[in-house]
Amino acid sequence: MRQLVVVSLFLGFVLQLNTSPIPILYGNDDFFKSDDPILKNEDKKSKKDKIPIIWGGSSLTQEERVVNGFPVKVFILGGGAYIMHKSIKLSAKEIEIIGEEALIGNLKGQVIVEDIQNGVTLTATKGVYDKVAGTVSLENHPILTQKKDGKMVRIKCQSILRNLEEAKTTLAGKVIVTSEEFQVFGEDAVFSEKEDRIDLKGEPFLFSENRFLIGQTLSYFVKEGSIQLDGDATIYQVSYENKKDKEKDTVTKERVLTLFSGKTLTHLNKGKETVTSMNGDAFMYRKNSEFKADLLESRKSNKEIKATGNVSYLDKENGYRMEGGILFYDKEKGYSYLTESPKIVFLNKKDLVERGQLTSVFIERFDEKNETVARGDVQVETQSAKATGEFATYYEKKDELVLEGNPTLVRDSTKVSAGKIILFPKSDKALLTDGLKVIPNGEKK
Repeated sequence: MRQLVVVSLFLGFVLQLNTSPIPILYGNDDFFKSDDPILKNEDKKSKKDKIPIIWGGSSLTQEERVVNGFPVKVFILGGGAYIMHKSIKLSAKEIEIIGEEALIGNLKGQVIVEDIQNGVTLTATKGVYDKVAGTVSLENHPILTQKKDGKMVRIKCQSILRNLEEAKTTLAGKVIVTSEEFQVFGEDAVFSEKEDRIDLKGEPFLFSENRFLIGQTLSYFVKEGSIQLDGDATIYQVSYENKKDKEKDTVTKERVLTLFSGKTLTHLNKGKETVTSMNGDAFMYRKNSEFKADLLESRKSNKEIKATGNVSYLDKENGYRMEGGILFYDKEKGYSYLTESPKIVFLNKKDLVERGQLTSVFIERFDEKNETVARGDVQVETQSAKATGEFATYYEKKDELVLEGNPTLVRDSTKVSAGKIILFPKSDKALLTDGLKVIPNGEKK
């Protein structure tokens, strides 16, 4: 028989979870009279671990039901109904509390879970609270919102299971993560507030302004705004860059599409500085250039680039390829520095077939002048000749390489020296000036 009680101001119950005593085998009387301090400590610990549950509302209905073959009391709260799990508040339009110990709570209509300590709020139209598991599960278009340390993230999905004790949330089905900087789309995700981390699987993809990223798994660190993308990570980016026309003396905006791929992409926010790196078979493609390395690091919005390990930069427009161990590039200064066995490979512009190469101790390139300078033990090979010197300047537009510093040239078994040797690597021509001298075989210069 149903009993109805209407409370006009406030109704609350504090219920302690009282487990049934564990049956023990009977022994002598001394066993029951034992004052063993270990037993007392265990008893105190068990009481401390019990979770007090406070619940209430403006109306209460009580009834008897049979759940799993056992008769239980069911309390139906309405009008501002809520359950307090420690400091976490679960509220709904109506809450069914199963059992006097409030082991289960069915939340219906306008469900809100507020975890103030972690800055998290969850909303839905349906939910189930499990006291023993310390969880709440939400369905029917649930939303998780976190506001913490000036950062906000919003997550939508089909279902949410939140561990209230660990502040850890499992999200399933068409997960959408939205922050101030981008949106991430995936199938499943795990959000751990203590680690400040969201992990998405199932080939998630990320949108931001003029940028699209995809990989097999993605981790987003909310407070830092940092990203790690693993498994065939790829970036598609559209940018608008200045293009100078020296003949007309004009500057126009050019739309540039960049493809950036590798094994692992990491984007770190360090204060005002951001660092984007691609590790493992890093490859950057543009219409007129290609960039390869074991590791590519980009700073200051791609204005500073560092490439490490098996570096290769192909310039299709000017017909050459730079190779080495380490490359630094400053876009604002238009300056590149290549070291660790650096090399320039001269290519035919039409078909990019190799026409010659240059090696030295280090190589510098100046974008504004379209010039490359090689210093230290310079060695040049063309289709029919070999040349050496201390330093060289390559003028890309004219395909002219000026070799200086006691330069020598060997062609058809003839070795010559001059004050300056000018080579045209792609056309395989040479011009010697300033004190031409033939060096006999076997004679050192």
